[in-house]
Amino acid sequence: MRRKAGKALLLLLACVLTFAVFNGILFQKKVNSRPLPSFYKKGVFHLHSTFSDGLGTIEEICRDARRQNLDFVILTDHGRPNRPASVASGWNQETLLIGASEFSLQAGHLAAAGYRVPEYEFPPEAQEAIDEVERDRGMTFIAHPLDRKIPWTDWQVRGFTGIEILSLYQMAKKNILYGLTLFPLQYLLAPDYALTSLISYPKKELEIWDRFNRAGKYYGIYALDSHAKLPLSKSVNFHFPSYEATFKILRVYVKVDHELEKDAVAAGATIIAAMRRGDFFCAIESLAAANGFEFFYLEGDGRRVEMGGDAERAGGSLVLRLPFQFNTDVRIMKDGGEFRVFKDNDRQEITVAVGEPGVYRCEVFLHSGRFSRLPWILANPVFVTRPAPAAGPGEAAAARMILNPAGLYFQVEKNGRSRGEAAVAIAGDGRPLTRFAFTLRKEPAAIDFWTALAHRERLDLSRYRGFIFEARGSRAMRFWLQFRTGKEESSFQHSFRIDKEWRTIAIPFERFHHLAGPAATPDLARVSAFFILIDNGNSFDGAQGELELRPIGLY
Repeated sequence: MRRKAGKALLLLLACVLTFAVFNGILFQKKVNSRPLPSFYKKGVFHLHSTFSDGLGTIEEICRDARRQNLDFVILTDHGRPNRPASVASGWNQETLLIGASEFSLQAGHLAAAGYRVPEYEFPPEAQEAIDEVERDRGMTFIAHPLDRKIPWTDWQVRGFTGIEILSLYQMAKKNILYGLTLFPLQYLLAPDYALTSLISYPKKELEIWDRFNRAGKYYGIYALDSHAKLPLSKSVNFHFPSYEATFKILRVYVKVDHELEKDAVAAGATIIAAMRRGDFFCAIESLAAANGFEFFYLEGDGRRVEMGGDAERAGGSLVLRLPFQFNTDVRIMKDGGEFRVFKDNDRQEITVAVGEPGVYRCEVFLHSGRFSRLPWILANPVFVTRPAPAAGPGEAAAARMILNPAGLYFQVEKNGRSRGEAAVAIAGDGRPLTRFAFTLRKEPAAIDFWTALAHRERLDLSRYRGFIFEARGSRAMRFWLQFRTGKEESSFQHSFRIDKEWRTIAIPFERFHHLAGPAATPDLARVSAFFILIDNGNSFDGAQGELELRPIGLY
């Protein structure tokens, strides 16, 4: 009986393997012979190099990109920011490398590009990091939002550029059973088929995206998250799959209004500006090239509104150009719901009348085949007569209590080699002005170094919402505001940015994150100390500067 069961199991396994092998061997990419229009640039988003946890150098990445005729690659090495990756932009082997970072934040990971590299670390708080990049007219995408290990957790954030709708690396981790069984064999025989088999329809990611677009403007992107490695242990990695193999799977088509500049920084800014305005679409390139596809809106007067754009009124038409030699299924979505569907379409152009305001986007599928349920093309929305989103409520707070109305309120605390000096002067308005000069120095055998303005006193802050104060610095810097509560001293902190101009900073207690100690929520009735500090978490060995602080209060 056992022998028969074993034979049956082996036969079943042989059938499965045969089916998998033949599926891979028979898989063929659909032919699209149209050249890429000159106003589109084709590239890939989200990959890692030896600057963080990838196995490939910049030269190797750009070599593989050139083999695939990519116009650009966007590097996103880990760091807040990753400084070598941030300044790596350049033309390399005729491919534009755009240097960027993947920030590790308290809420998850955020891919960012187009920022000026600061003299400090970007903040770990999601909204603050987004705001900093936005201030530089850069772009931010929430990375692998539903990843099992590192999901995105702060869905209250606003003002980011978009969301990764497909992440190839995340899909691979989600399909771990397939990855450990059939995938290696299929990859050896048909790598494009094997990697595409990792992808499933991103229903939940699309729902999140549509929900955000009910109140704002956000864009969807396909991401590789390519590392060119398969970790076998903490110290041993297998160079698999290669960058070139993943470059064949997911691509980003960015529409530009002029040819890319010879200066790499300017060319990168052109790509980022187009992506910031949503003028791009994504494709599962292993199914077919999407050369020639277009999606836009025509106003009644003939004015054309591109993806990511705002139409002034309804009464116009959505236009899809599908110049392909094979049939497609097209789904047009309005405000997250199905608006129009075209099955087995063979038309080269589809025009759809729009009679109502809304957010309109489209998904294009291959009509037949193993992967007909995957969104081959995902186009960014057109926003038709959508009112501008209302500005969020500001902190518009006023101090109800001043903690340091006069005199030297803070003491300096620091590690042994760092320097810190505090002094109080009376400003022209009669209020005390605290000046704090510092230099950070690392100890030879220690990791942490810091210098701080510290005040240790039992305080009951339970009747207040948060801290409020005015500050400026000798240069742009980031500091922590930290307080400790409870008998066993749990620590909570939040970062704030200063520059040469006076700024009012209001931080509600609810936005402080738990740093250390047993209690995950602060006991505001038992605050034992608070600090304004700069350390290795937001600055660097050798950093120096001066902070000026007007009276700190509570609101």
